[in-house]
Amino acid sequence: MNAQLKFVVDELKALYPKKDYNIIEFDGFEPDQLVQILSNVICTIESKEAVNTRSENREMTIKRLLNSLYIMKYRPPSGNEYDLAQSLFLGEKSAILPLLEWLLKERSTLEKRAYLGRYLIKIEVPPALRGDSNLEELFENYEQLLETFKDAHREREQHLSAGSNTGELRGDLAVMEREREIVAAKVATLQKTRVEGSKANAALLARVKALRESRAKRDMLLEQKARLQTTCVEMERFVARTKQQVAEARRAAHGVTPQGLLQRAEEEEKVSTYIANEKIPADMKSGQTQLQLLREVASQTCLTRSDLAQVEQQVRALSSEVNALLERRMAAADPADDKLTPFKQQAAMLGRKKEAAAEALGELKKESAALKSKLEKIQGQLMPGEELPLTEEQFKKYMGQLKPRTELFKAKRSQLSSQTAECGVLSRTLEILRSNHELAQRQLGDEERRLGLSGYSSTASQLAEVNATKTELDLQKESKLEALSKTILELNQIIASKKAKLAPAIQELRPLREQYQAALADFNKLKQVYDATAANLGSASNKIEQARTNSAG
Repeated sequence: MNAQLKFVVDELKALYPKKDYNIIEFDGFEPDQLVQILSNVICTIESKEAVNTRSENREMTIKRLLNSLYIMKYRPPSGNEYDLAQSLFLGEKSAILPLLEWLLKERSTLEKRAYLGRYLIKIEVPPALRGDSNLEELFENYEQLLETFKDAHREREQHLSAGSNTGELRGDLAVMEREREIVAAKVATLQKTRVEGSKANAALLARVKALRESRAKRDMLLEQKARLQTTCVEMERFVARTKQQVAEARRAAHGVTPQGLLQRAEEEEKVSTYIANEKIPADMKSGQTQLQLLREVASQTCLTRSDLAQVEQQVRALSSEVNALLERRMAAADPADDKLTPFKQQAAMLGRKKEAAAEALGELKKESAALKSKLEKIQGQLMPGEELPLTEEQFKKYMGQLKPRTELFKAKRSQLSSQTAECGVLSRTLEILRSNHELAQRQLGDEERRLGLSGYSSTASQLAEVNATKTELDLQKESKLEALSKTILELNQIIASKKAKLAPAIQELRPLREQYQAALADFNKLKQVYDATAANLGSASNKIEQARTNSAG
């Protein structure tokens, strides 16, 4: 208790620095002061202005505090909210002190919870008013805004949780600034060297301007195209909905006569008249009566056990008086009234049936409006190219197509279950055979050891494995030899066919080869004569050149 009180006082000092709280002073506070402090803390968490509880009605104060605690999801230690309300009404320290500790300890979480609760707690609309189309549309917009707020808050929390460090961001900004300066300097240099120094400067600038304008025009056309596509999709959906409505109207009007339409209109007019003149006023009267009762109950103080006993005694007394008055009425009843009693009972029964039918009609209208809004919402969420939901006839046709598939699925599933069961039996049989085999192997090993032939069965199994391997290798060798012999035969056949094709060419080549050899021999002889003549001419020219040189000298 002392640690709890110290924690509360320290947190209050930090929360309200201008107020100098201390443990002794706080321990001596009156119940009204404790309730005021509790109210101030809750108003601070909810970011509201503090309320003076002395000028506020105590019942309204307790109701406001309990509503805030409900939004903050506070669970009383006793688990009874009535006891908590009674303790807060009396300003008991044993209830307020733990509550203050919880509020101050979980303040950051409760601030977020109070902020969300301010917008996410839905407004309760009475069922009697849900039939109004304007109110229904307004309530749907309200629910859509709630969903939008949830999404926006969720995105904000994600951005806050995934936010980068401020120092890193500043460093990145500085680096980007330096890179921007470098790029600006390069652009300026290029502009001076390549643009301003160029002879076709004006032409280049005009082309760049034209390119920029063409790109802007292209972007504008693309945006216009996207808008037109969206409009086309919306118009297609509208046309599809209109066609569906026309088809439904035609189906509804099939076989309908003018007399039937007139009769239906008269029935609808009677139902609307009954609802407008009898049911709605009766519902409003009952609602006003219930509201008056609730106001009277809210204006009263919290009832104690003695008050409840007194109220129960009054109820019993009033019940006995009502019974006595009914007995007097029955005793003084007129025989003519007795004759009218069955008709009165029948009229009352018809009235109850009419009320029940009107309530059922209202429920069906609400359900129809909800289904229509849901259908419109689904149709609005359809992507381009998607089909509309199935109509009743299409759904019946689909169910008819699905029936044989369902029967086939059931048959296949029964086959699968039987095969699964058979697989289980075979698996169990395999396990039994393996266990019997292992048992037989152990018995065989014991018998071999007894006869002094240990390892005989293993050796025999190894020999069998070797024989099987040898047989397999022989088969592989035989198959490979057959393939090799087949390949050799194919090669021999190919060689023979090639020889047969080349034989005429070889026969033609032989005389040509002989002619070539004879020509080559003549060529060699003539070349020898040419070489000797060239050598002689060379020596003669050298002698003449030498003689010319000597005569010139």
